[in-house]
Amino acid sequence: MESPLIMAVDLGVTNVKAALVDRRGQMTHYDERPTRMEAGTSGVAEVLVETCREILGKAGLSTRELAGVGCAVPGCVSPDTGVIVASATPSWIGVDVKQPLEQSFGRTVSVEGDGCAAAIAAYTFGPTRGQDHLLGIHIGTGISCGYLPDGRLLRGAGQAAMEAGHMPLFHEGRSCSCGHRGCWEAHAGGGALRRLLVEYRQAGHEIPELPEELAELALEANDEVAVRIWQEQGTVLGLGVAVMLDILNPRTVVFSGGYSRSWSLFKKSLLKTARERALSRNAEAAIVCAPNPHRSALLGAAVTAVRLQGPADFFVDGSHAAS
Repeated sequence: MESPLIMAVDLGVTNVKAALVDRRGQMTHYDERPTRMEAGTSGVAEVLVETCREILGKAGLSTRELAGVGCAVPGCVSPDTGVIVASATPSWIGVDVKQPLEQSFGRTVSVEGDGCAAAIAAYTFGPTRGQDHLLGIHIGTGISCGYLPDGRLLRGAGQAAMEAGHMPLFHEGRSCSCGHRGCWEAHAGGGALRRLLVEYRQAGHEIPELPEELAELALEANDEVAVRIWQEQGTVLGLGVAVMLDILNPRTVVFSGGYSRSWSLFKKSLLKTARERALSRNAEAAIVCAPNPHRSALLGAAVTAVRLQGPADFFVDGSHAAS
């Protein structure tokens, strides 16, 4: 008999997260471990499988007993093949994530880009559920997005729409992992912030290495430099949001991703910039942060599994979200 649980996996550039998700969107047996990107795609796939098997062992389940298996990955994915068609990490473009996971699990696995996964999680759960014209902005190492104008994801002719992290916001800006310069995510987001902190330390500032440590310094010590860095990050994020508001005219914008756990530090400058720089008729969209932003893509992986594998009525109450 199938268990009323879905295996959800979120493959990030830094960490692999996995959990079992029940019919109310609650997570159990959560696990997180380093991705080991340096080991290549085979090494990453091994971490994915190890993490999932560890969780299943603790839960006393086999993969065949699950209601579904879903995986979120960095970049844009062809939903039919599971192949990554666009990614901030060029070596990942063309990688088939779906096949090795299905071979290991012995069953169907649904694969979705993390930005799209986070967007459909917002559409399915919490205060933004069921709202059409919903734009999800997922910030981890990079910036990825998903847009649901009518409950379905906007994908584009090549399945690579919404690569907003690579909008060329600055003509002579910082170099980006995609090979271009001035991209949005080259100036904002986790990876950009880490590089910025290196520059601050080289200039003689006593600044920590990690964004989460910078957040602690700003929140707990009210450090002037740390607070200013977060405000500047909000301004750059707001510039990109203003562009998205004018192009898509969304009703709601939902931020997610591990970076968004510091929402309170960059919210004010982001909102101010976005509303000032967008056309007034587009600037009234609600701009909010997901309730549990660091687990949004993980929850979205479970929703992806339901959307592609069924059953359609698996989630019994969309008002609940992962904790």
